[in-house]
Amino acid sequence: MSTTAQPVKHHTAAELAKFEKQMKREETMDTKNLQTAQKELSHAEKAVRKSEKAVDKSIHTHDKAAKYEHKCEDRVKEAQRKLDDAVKNERVTAKTITAKQNKAKDAHAALAERKIDLQRVEQQQEINAARRDERLATFSAPTSTTTATGPSAA
Repeated sequence: MSTTAQPVKHHTAAELAKFEKQMKREETMDTKNLQTAQKELSHAEKAVRKSEKAVDKSIHTHDKAAKYEHKCEDRVKEAQRKLDDAVKNERVTAKTITAKQNKAKDAHAALAERKIDLQRVEQQQEINAARRDERLATFSAPTSTTTATGPSAA
């Protein structure tokens, strides 16, 4: 088996410029997509932190209301009205806790989705980069042309 040098296909400057421009455009789009996914992830993380803080604050408020309720129960005869207000306040804060916990759960789910979305975008960016590299290699690789002295010149 003999190896013969393959002629290299030379591309025009216009073809090369067009190809480079296309590669740059694809790279820019991938970068923008990645930045968007990272920004969405950051917003989701911020929403989670905010929800968790709201839950903690609601629990603290609920604990205070419950303590106040017990104090009022000791003074039922002289403070029936205050006791009723405290019971009402506890019910409202319990509902608030439930609502905030549900919101925190939703924020956690959204965060998980954003992480998955970011992973998908990163994977797609890697695939796109590999494809660009492959296309660049194919574009730059010598083309196979048969010469008069080649194997088919019989």
